[in-house]
Amino acid sequence: MADEPEITVGMPVFGADERTLGAVEAVDGETLTVGTLEIPRTAVAQVSAGAVHLRLAASALAAQLGHPQAAVDDESVSAGDHLTIPIAEERLAVGTREVDLGEIEIRKRVVEETVMQPVTVRREVVEVIQRDAEGREIGVQELVPPGAAQEHR
Repeated sequence: MADEPEITVGMPVFGADERTLGAVEAVDGETLTVGTLEIPRTAVAQVSAGAVHLRLAASALAAQLGHPQAAVDDESVSAGDHLTIPIAEERLAVGTREVDLGEIEIRKRVVEETVMQPVTVRREVVEVIQRDAEGREIGVQELVPPGAAQEHR
């Protein structure tokens, strides 16, 4: 490769099928960066007329480099200036699980104390007074049936 022209940033890169992969974004000793692809220099067939030509077709190169989804579709190739690469989707699975966090011990203790406290005591007395139809009070002896009172005497 010493006799070939130098590869520079911005040069277009073509696969063996003459499909455009894009432009060179970075060049280091062993690789060329084109979009998300890092192409080894050993894959370069020739550099001529300000363009880089590869030994493999664009789709074969993408598959070989571990980017099978990065194959160039016909619409993007006809445009000639960009490469369409599908975006991977990431999904989060949220859930719950039981985890042993230890244990808690609960104790109840009853404490009794004798305390001298002043207390107000209230007493209620109910007095029942029975009256006859004329309004006279009926005493206890009057409440006893007349036959029972005579036998009791």
